[in-house]
Amino acid sequence: MPLNHELVTKAVTSLIEHTRKKHESEESTNLLANSVESMHLIITLKKVSHKMRHKPYRIPLRNCLYDDSSSVCLLIKKFDEDHVEKLKNLGFPVIKQIVAINELKTKYSSFESKRDLMNSHDLFLTDDRMVHSLPKALGGKFYLTKKIPAPVNLRAKNLRHEVGKALKCTYYRAARGSCNAVRIGTTDMPVERLVDNVEDTLAGLVRHIPKNWDNIQTVGIKASTSLTLPIYNSAPSAATIFEDVSANSKAEDEDGDEEMNDAAGASDGTAESAPEGATKKEEKADAKDKKDKNKKNKEKSKKSPLSRKKAESLVKTHSKKRAEAASA
Repeated sequence: MPLNHELVTKAVTSLIEHTRKKHESEESTNLLANSVESMHLIITLKKVSHKMRHKPYRIPLRNCLYDDSSSVCLLIKKFDEDHVEKLKNLGFPVIKQIVAINELKTKYSSFESKRDLMNSHDLFLTDDRMVHSLPKALGGKFYLTKKIPAPVNLRAKNLRHEVGKALKCTYYRAARGSCNAVRIGTTDMPVERLVDNVEDTLAGLVRHIPKNWDNIQTVGIKASTSLTLPIYNSAPSAATIFEDVSANSKAEDEDGDEEMNDAAGASDGTAESAPEGATKKEEKADAKDKKDKNKKNKEKSKKSPLSRKKAESLVKTHSKKRAEAASA
């Protein structure tokens, strides 16, 4: 992996320090400001993608993004009391709400209610059987804000393991463009854990990008309110450029020397004249090329007939000339 570990560590440390100083300066004026910001990995691709995928890619991480203070909503296919009770007893306090799909169509049918639901949770998990029916039920706002529900197999025998694995992942949602953002943590996480998540995210992300590293232009890290700090940039090799330039310049110099020698010989009257047979062959070749060109022009004129208006104007002009000639 062409990443500099020290550079990643410096970038993460600088972003955490920047956000801390920024919130300390704003604390006196903005009492409602949130001191914790999300950290994202920003990837820019060389080739733009025009495809939209509703099912996000799952990328496992060494350090979980969600703790007990986070809020996760689980979307299920139908409300079954036994199944809901089983989900609540899995031992994940981070799952704060369980919503059935019929509730999305009734209780959360208005735009305001869907917006409140979206803003009240950090992550949405869903039964993998209803992934394709969610866009209509949730609305476009969920997908514009990248809070697309991540699929989970709720029919698995070891349900606790399946849900725990989904919570210990980040999700790559392929955008319809060249720039993509993937969440790697928050500014209150230790630097070492964030660096580990950067490396894990990038290693998993490359597998889902066509042509892998060859299609990645830049990689950077940013907080919610900061600029992007670059940690990788794809650039052509300097050695290759200089090698190509030197080879081309050498060939050009040789061609220039030959032309100068020919010109000097012609001016002195010492240049060799072409043989008579070669001159006749060149004349025949030129005549053949001219004949082929005329033939192609005739075929082209046959294939592209005149338009009706142009034909009528030509007829009028011709008849006018005939009338003038007759009167004269």
